[in-house]
Amino acid sequence: MYTKTECEILDKKEICKYYSGRYGAPGMPRAKKHKKTPEEIAKQNLWIRMRDLRRLIELNFAEGDWHVVLTCRKEERPGKEDAPDVIRGFRDLLRDAYKKEGWNLKYIITCETGSRGAVHWHMIVNNMHNDRTSTAKMIKGLWTRGRPYFSPLDAGGDYKTLAEYIVKETAKRVEQENTLEKLSYMPSRNLIRPEVKKKEIRATRWRKEPVAPEGYYVVPDSIVNGINKFTGFPYQHYTIRRLAEDGRDKYLHRDNKQGAKDTNGCVSVSGRKKKQRRGARNGRGILLPDGERKQDGINSPGKSIGTG
Repeated sequence: MYTKTECEILDKKEICKYYSGRYGAPGMPRAKKHKKTPEEIAKQNLWIRMRDLRRLIELNFAEGDWHVVLTCRKEERPGKEDAPDVIRGFRDLLRDAYKKEGWNLKYIITCETGSRGAVHWHMIVNNMHNDRTSTAKMIKGLWTRGRPYFSPLDAGGDYKTLAEYIVKETAKRVEQENTLEKLSYMPSRNLIRPEVKKKEIRATRWRKEPVAPEGYYVVPDSIVNGINKFTGFPYQHYTIRRLAEDGRDKYLHRDNKQGAKDTNGCVSVSGRKKKQRRGARNGRGILLPDGERKQDGINSPGKSIGTG
């Protein structure tokens, strides 16, 4: 018997199979166990936080939503005691502006301190617009301490690098005691949370090459077969993705830019590889405030880090 967990995110399912450290794998030799060190425990916890944040972003944000860097003029930079109140005050103003338009604000915010001590924030926010206003206009009008820089989320739908950046930078800031915040990021309460289903499978083995159920295919580079060095038993994790009606690989994203959705809350986005190549040429990705460049008609700072 082994355990199978499954987390569904839009058009894909992330699957993990493992044996219990208590009962093991019947008929299989057990590799040498390894006692966890504090460093290994911290590394594992960091990986879990990055995975959970990536899932949260993928479930709630899509192509065209904004990654915003909120910078401060030197004379407007808050100390670590005041920084939480500053960003919460801005968030409340933005939420009120959204409500006036009949929109719901969705966000993930993290605070970062640069190498020279400059405090700034990274904000992932749902991009809304109508004939009167838009998210970008609202943020430009409400953020008065400095300059906001905008970068659209790309079409790939996999935001692993973005999640890693947010978690690692904030963890570093907590270690250096540059913040009073205890969490890696601040999410809005209305975000859809990933649901992990757990099931005990009455079998002693699993296929080394997993087979996807009807209507799905296994993402080839997602398959990992390994040995848990802490329990000494094998594990496997991989991703399956839903096929479109015509059998081709397509991403499903929510079309929420004008506050409206179809009956399923989703639209199909085809041409995955073509969009990814175009996004790479446009230089879309995470933006760091250490210089300036132009992107999609909006001033954006720094170098680009791909979100894949």
